[in-house]
Amino acid sequence: MRTGASSPDEDLPTSAHVVAELRRALQDPEHGSTRPLVGRLVDLLRSNLEQWNLEDEARGREADNAAVAEAKRAIDELNKARHHIVEEIDAAIDRAVTQTASAPLATESPAMAFDRLSVLVIRIHHTERAAGEGASDADLYAARLPVLYRQLSDLQQAVDGLIEDVRDGTRRFVPYQSLKMYGQ
Repeated sequence: MRTGASSPDEDLPTSAHVVAELRRALQDPEHGSTRPLVGRLVDLLRSNLEQWNLEDEARGREADNAAVAEAKRAIDELNKARHHIVEEIDAAIDRAVTQTASAPLATESPAMAFDRLSVLVIRIHHTERAAGEGASDADLYAARLPVLYRQLSDLQQAVDGLIEDVRDGTRRFVPYQSLKMYGQ
């Protein structure tokens, strides 16, 4: 781990920028980013969205045992890839921010927080769609939105705070490493 101040030319995106990019990617499947870190965050969102959709299929009433087993195997493969993306994101953040070795350790890495953020953006997206579809239960989904928006705001503040604390040398993180062995 390095010590000293962050390099000002290696600026990290704010969580608001990341959320805007993730929302754009949900609206436009072809959307990408010219910024490598943001591009990997969009990849993380897409992985989480694919997993979300597979989980929905596996929970469907028409899903038989074979379909559920197939979805589980596909979810395991997605999780393996997702963990790799998270590791890459943390490595990129670790390269961009000089950490202070003596700073107290954060309980989660920035990439793990961004992972939760991407899932929350997906949840909001699906809830907004359900609230606007005119179905008989649309009002139930609409009632959830203020809570989800507050959770998003809180998580954005936490992510930005973590990165700022790391920059300031008041906290540090250990880049995430998945040691789970899928299918072995």
